[in-house]
Amino acid sequence: MGAYLPFVVLGLVTGSVYALAAMGLVVTYTTSGVFNFAHGAIGMIVAYVFVTLREDAGVPTAVALAACVLVMAPLIGVALDRVLFRRLTGGTAATYLVASIGLLVALQGTAVVVLGPEHQRTRPLFPRRTVLHAGELRVGFDQAAVVVVVAVLGAALVAFFRRTHLGRQTRAVVDNRDLTGLVGTDAARVTMVSWAVGCAFAGLSGILIAPFIGLDAVLLTLLVLQAVAAAVVGGCATCR
Repeated sequence: MGAYLPFVVLGLVTGSVYALAAMGLVVTYTTSGVFNFAHGAIGMIVAYVFVTLREDAGVPTAVALAACVLVMAPLIGVALDRVLFRRLTGGTAATYLVASIGLLVALQGTAVVVLGPEHQRTRPLFPRRTVLHAGELRVGFDQAAVVVVVAVLGAALVAFFRRTHLGRQTRAVVDNRDLTGLVGTDAARVTMVSWAVGCAFAGLSGILIAPFIGLDAVLLTLLVLQAVAAAVVGGCATCR
């Protein structure tokens, strides 16, 4: 049994990142009705920019992380909502599908052309010192930190939806978008915020998993597939 414990730890770490990506995917889907196949590609682009800032430009890790997760990724979400998907309002599901897949291909292709197709290793986000050693089991601080960060963000997202006015407005838009407009809620603004939050989660997911799998335009883009699986297992994909 002890031989399997390291794989359990690895599963918890990667599963936590997939859960984080799934949270962002579900937030955008439930408010906009758009299943964003480019979710993983957004995380990939943000991860590349983070590594470039930290390792090439010498920007401190905390500053690079804040710039990418709190500024760049939300702005990407706002741009996608206002420039692309809002213009498709009233279109068929196939229209949204083609748009999101086209965005995925464009982002992945841009990353390959600009940064190259090579698989790159990157420095860990957190220190890799061992915090737990029992037999064959070794748990690194970087692994434990990822799980804790995701757990905290998951709890914060729940608190946001249940305790804040904007969170309650978001839930109302999910339940009945047309009715919320009659009581003064700006559904378009709520959707825009949801896109910003969803892309921030996508970006952080890419940054967290990159030290474990490396910088790879294809692997990081496929993060959306694991996010879908996590959403389905969690019963979130049917909440709309």
